[in-house]
Amino acid sequence: MRYFRESMQRTMSLCQYNVRAFTGPEIDAIEEYDDQVPDPVYFELETLLADTDDTAGAFRQRAEELTRWHDALTRLLTDPRLKNTGDDDEPYSPAVRRFLKGTAADYHRHRHGYEYAVTVWALGLQAPTSYPPETRSLHLARRELMLWD
Repeated sequence: MRYFRESMQRTMSLCQYNVRAFTGPEIDAIEEYDDQVPDPVYFELETLLADTDDTAGAFRQRAEELTRWHDALTRLLTDPRLKNTGDDDEPYSPAVRRFLKGTAADYHRHRHGYEYAVTVWALGLQAPTSYPPETRSLHLARRELMLWD
């Protein structure tokens, strides 16, 4: 039996019963994607601003890495090795769909954190909490902003 590498264990730690396991080509595609993605801890505000004399340069470097991450995720979405070989009309198997949804959410969360860090730095805010609170979505029927979980 083939297992995911250590860098993927957190992402792949959930189990779903009665679902086809990842195939060898799917695992290969996912591991190639993992090789192209930077360490997510790299995008936290404290990490972004720590141990650098060139803050603007650090932000530019992180922007380039987020772009690479976006490109890697886009390539993964179109990788023919992830094509569903099952009977249903879905383009991906349930396991691949779950992985892609989690990976895309991870990318968006880190991109949002990066944008927040850049905004706090660019506005010269003394306390990061002085910037408006993070929101996840808009609920029009209730006329309210939905906060992050």
